[in-house]
Amino acid sequence: MMSEDRRLVAVVTGANRGIGKAIVRRLLLQTAKPMIIYLTARSVERGQQAFDDLRREQLRATHTDNELRFHQLDVSDVATMQAFVEYLTLMHGEHSVDVLINNAGGVVRGPAGDVVRTCDVDTAYRSVQLNYFSAVNVTSVMLPHMRPNGRVVFMATALAQLGIFSGDLPKVLVSDELTLSGLHIIENGFVSSVGKGTFSSYGFPPMPFAVAKAGLIAYARMLARVLAHDPRDLVFAAVCPGYVNTDMTGPYAPLTPDQGAETPAYIALTDDTKRLKRHNGGLWKHLKPLKW
Repeated sequence: MMSEDRRLVAVVTGANRGIGKAIVRRLLLQTAKPMIIYLTARSVERGQQAFDDLRREQLRATHTDNELRFHQLDVSDVATMQAFVEYLTLMHGEHSVDVLINNAGGVVRGPAGDVVRTCDVDTAYRSVQLNYFSAVNVTSVMLPHMRPNGRVVFMATALAQLGIFSGDLPKVLVSDELTLSGLHIIENGFVSSVGKGTFSSYGFPPMPFAVAKAGLIAYARMLARVLAHDPRDLVFAAVCPGYVNTDMTGPYAPLTPDQGAETPAYIALTDDTKRLKRHNGGLWKHLKPLKW
């Protein structure tokens, strides 16, 4: 069933709402580059609803021939990752993805749906699993299938600046010697030290979400370094969308999801590959590289 279609193929995780849905909308309605966009979500029902909403918008726009597709993907479930990759390979060949935007993630919520703001071991564990390990696992599965000049984006936050860490951690996180197993040890070490009440003595802040997202920023840097000589010339970027009004942040955040989607969509679409390569693995915000 592999098609000879040479449109770009983009995958957006966690795209049934908020910034993820807004990223899909930008990719779908743009006319600069013909694309097939995969809107993925854990919930089939919510993902299909988002798909239907965006298809209606596309039909009203009438000026775009891009194609939107929905596929279920639970970033915490390796089996659904493998099933999705098998589908992509069937449809588009062994190298099947041009753009991967790791948007799935979020804050930890309690039983009543309220945001958990404490730094206890359960919150730390869930936040690291949701915001760090899930994106790393999806990327690890997808990387062998990225096409030449492919682009991989990780949604992060400027709250995860190196300055929130102390001791040796800032130096370790930017070290050219840092490995993926070492980064896993740091993230798991945070969870363990929260459980023991010793996290501050190891240089961690009481900020599970930011610690997890810092891991993604370090991961983007690591991938750019480790794959610098990969013949596919892949580009990696961590993106802070800004303080966006979503169900995670509440109504007082000043930016719309569409504004938060601007920079990840730019990374996906820009023809200025020299600029991307100069800042490969870097952190971006408001269309500009941001010092980490």
